[in-house]
Amino acid sequence: MTDPLAAEARRLRVNEQLSVAEIRARLGIGRDRVYALLRGIPPPEWTRRPRARDDARAEALRLRAAGRSVNEIAARLGVAKSTAYQWVRHLPLDPDDATAERRREHSKAMTEARWSAYREARDAAQAAEHARAAGVVGGLGERDLLMLGAAIYWCEEPSPSPGVGR
Repeated sequence: MTDPLAAEARRLRVNEQLSVAEIRARLGIGRDRVYALLRGIPPPEWTRRPRARDDARAEALRLRAAGRSVNEIAARLGVAKSTAYQWVRHLPLDPDDATAERRREHSKAMTEARWSAYREARDAAQAAEHARAAGVVGGLGERDLLMLGAAIYWCEEPSPSPGVGR
């Protein structure tokens, strides 16, 4: 005994070339049920890759080869930056090594300019704290270091023995 709903779903797909959404609307059944009924039947050609933009992708590749950045490509083509990046990520921005090296050096210089003041302030604060701590602690002799090491060792939490539950 064959399912009349399955026969109708297959007819709609093969003869009328309807999409899953259209078959769902016609038959009043859920998406999973439609997919189960259509198992093994390929979708109509018109339903494949409905948002494909092969021409835009080709243009993105051409623009990247011309040295355009991902931001410029995205703006020119009206796509998200992430989409433009996905399309051109395998292509370097600068095909020649000299230009790529110049860009890397520029980026390094900009990073250094941005963070150098922070690093200097951090290092000065750290040095001041070390000097303050050394003033509080004073000089340590060999006996002091031995006692300190033993105390640290004794304070370590012992690892549990195998087979001993906690």
